Amino acid sequence: MRTLLVSALILVSQAAFSQAWDASNSPYKLNKNFDSSYENLPAEGGVIDQRTAWPGSHWANYVGGIAHRWSAGTPENFTYKRLSLNELRTKEQHELNQLSPAEKYDIFKGDYSYSTVKRVFSQVSPRESEWHGICHGYAPAAVHHPEPKTVTLTNKDGITLTFYSSDVAGLMSYFYAKVANTRATLVGKRCYADPQNANNRSNAKKCGDINAGSFHIILGNLLGLEKKSFIVDIDRYREVWNHPVVSYTTRVYGETEPVASSTRNTVKRIHMEAIVKYASAIAPKFDPVIGTENAEYLDYTYEYYLDLNAKGEIIGGEWISEHRPDFVWNQPKSAFTGSWSTLNEIYAPVQ
Repeated sequence: MRTLLVSALILVSQAAFSQAWDASNSPYKLNKNFDSSYENLPAEGGVIDQRTAWPGSHWANYVGGIAHRWSAGTPENFTYKRLSLNELRTKEQHELNQLSPAEKYDIFKGDYSYSTVKRVFSQVSPRESEWHGICHGYAPAAVHHPEPKTVTLTNKDGITLTFYSSDVAGLMSYFYAKVANTRATLVGKRCYADPQNANNRSNAKKCGDINAGSFHIILGNLLGLEKKSFIVDIDRYREVWNHPVVSYTTRVYGETEPVASSTRNTVKRIHMEAIVKYASAIAPKFDPVIGTENAEYLDYTYEYYLDLNAKGEIIGGEWISEHRPDFVWNQPKSAFTGSWSTLNEIYAPVQ
């Protein structure tokens, strides 16, 4: 009987203090010096360099990724002929401009064996789901670099190519997804389950999503205090949609006493709403979209409780809204080096 009673008390204790973040959900994984004081975190914030966190394409695998001739009327996904130097010299300029970002990159380097195109095609398939792509490369590229301009360049063999803004963005996205050696830091765990299976015993922990208190601390420090973007998987289930954060605003609904599910040492709960603006996933475009009608954004509203201790520090939180982020992450900025140093000749930021 005593053993059963002790076990029951342990279960009650664990249930009563279930809203603190664990090691995988700690906001201090991104920065150990984050300020956790509720009063010190701004009620709103946004990126200071508004040329960054631009809407862009995730370069879907099922159409060929950055080897997709997205601007061509008949892109011939996975089946088009790669053109020799002699064939390139016979083409009209508009035909050259309709080549894929990967083709243009190889041609500009004088690589008529198309090593980049071959590599991309080895990594993608027309049988993949529409959401599969390189949003994990697009997002850090958009966080760290101003949106690229459209540029027209001529290679050493006299072949002139126009790299549209999205062509350059695609190359930058591929670099961060497949080449950059900077390591991403993740707060939260990816959920691999569909909505109907997310709450079963094997999936519940990973599908619990980033802790609400941790998310608020990251918002307040990175966007509120530092005016820097970061990356969020905005789909809480199996699909991954990585988006750069652009801005946020918050409002307070009220304060309450701690409840059974509050974090241990909570003395006050704050009922919050946050409206977070994300750069949207869009189809490739000829010209930069920042400041134009082609710049699309997503406004997501989140509702949650913050658990505060006696010092006014955020020590945990609890989601109220069903819609919530899955995980948050950042990847350091990387220089375009090695075989991708040619990208430095192609990339020109908008002013």
